[in-house]
Formats: sequence, C-alpha cells, structure tokens
Amino acid sequence: MISPSATTPQPSASEPTMPSRRQVHPARFGLIFGIVATVLTLGAIALAAFAPQLTSVPPLQVPQGWQQVYNDNPSNSASSWDSGNGCSFPTQGLDIASDSTCQFKHTGQPGLTDSGLADGVLVVAKLAPAADVSLSQDAGILLDNAIIVIISQQGDYQICHTQCDILSRNGEVLASGSTTAWHADAFVANEVAVLYEPDKNSVSFYVNGQFVKQVDAGLSPGPTVALMTSSSGEAIFTHVAIYAGSVS
Repeated sequence: MISPSATTPQPSASEPTMPSRRQVHPARFGLIFGIVATVLTLGAIALAAFAPQLTSVPPLQVPQGWQQVYNDNPSNSASSWDSGNGCSFPTQGLDIASDSTCQFKHTGQPGLTDSGLADGVLVVAKLAPAADVSLSQDAGILLDNAIIVIISQQGDYQICHTQCDILSRNGEVLASGSTTAWHADAFVANEVAVLYEPDKNSVSFYVNGQFVKQVDAGLSPGPTVALMTSSSGEAIFTHVAIYAGSVS
C-alpha cells in the first residue's frame, strides 16, 4: 500500500504571517547622518552667535556721552605714539617688540589735554592675525603705568597691577583666566578693549566685543594710555580707537 506523499503545510487565511525584516540601504544611512550633522552644525553656529546675548553682561559699547579722541591705523598717525625702542610703524600698523611699551600722546590731539581722560577712557585695539608676527602674539593695554591687561595667543589673560608676566604669572595679579571669545586660529584677527570708569572705580576687559572680566582699580586723574606686549612676545595693532569720558 502506497502512502500519500508528504506536503508542506500552508498557513490558513486566518493565521498571521510573519513580516519580513526591512533592509535599509546604506545610502539612506548616509543621508540621515548628513541631515543630523547639518542640524547640529547649524545649532552650534546659532548658539555661538546668540549665547553672548543670554548673559547678564552686555557686549562692548561706548558709554553714553563719551567722545572719540583717536581713531586710526597707528602707521597713519605715528606722531600720536611714542616711537621709542621697540615701537615701529610698518604699513600694517604699530608693531611692538618684546618687552616694549608704546604710549599714546595726549598732547596735540584735538580737544584733548593731559587731564582729558580723567572722567574715564575706553581703548579698542584691533590686532593682526598671530601668523603675521614672528613670536607669540601677546597683546596688552596699559593704563596709568599701573593697570596692565594682557592676553596671550592662546586666549589666556591676566589683569595685573604694576607688573604682569603672562608666562611666569609674576606680579600682583588681580584676575586671570582663559576666554573662548578669543580667536585662537593664527590666521584670524582679534580685538581687545579696556574700559576704565572712574565712577565705578573699575577696569573692564573685553575680547572681540564680549565682556571677559572686571576688576576694582583706582587710577590717577588723567590716566596715560599705552599699548604693549610681553617679555617674550610681539604684537601688531592694526587699528586703535580711544574714547574719553570728557574732552577739555
């Protein structure tokens, strides 16, 4: 007797079938990754642009009623600066050699006398990219031969009384730290600013328009203004603007 042949059982119409596993093409993974990366990049750019606006300290602005007393590329007005040792004036601006200080001359400035800065002063200085100097670009601003604000090529800063050394950290350091507002890229220019407000007895430091630090610092009436660098650095100031709280 011959038995019937075995047949493969077939699911009935009422039985659910197992779904097949979907395969995602590799190109779709690339597309999804590209979209996510783009969104994250745009988000980072937006955060960098708007984060300063979320802080309680406003960006740099000239105090109301203050007057501009100087605004130029120093090479175009070398007579306004002390041209002593270490201070040279190439076409690019004011080049300050290691351990040198170049003082701004009040005398001869329209409407400005030696006491014209007694009611406050704001110094805004633009720097050439670090790649344009042969040494580390350490840029400093000196007020009244007493308060020094200096920042290194890496964005490390110090605010000191009388003496500052960005490398050894000697001197009476009032404040120090590092700021992300500084462009560490050697091919990108930077801007530093120092604001002295006698009514607040304070000196404030800004980098690329953004507030960095404020310290208490009383200065004498009519403080002097000078640009400088460290004992092992160099700086080229391409443009300088100076504002005074009052002009005699």
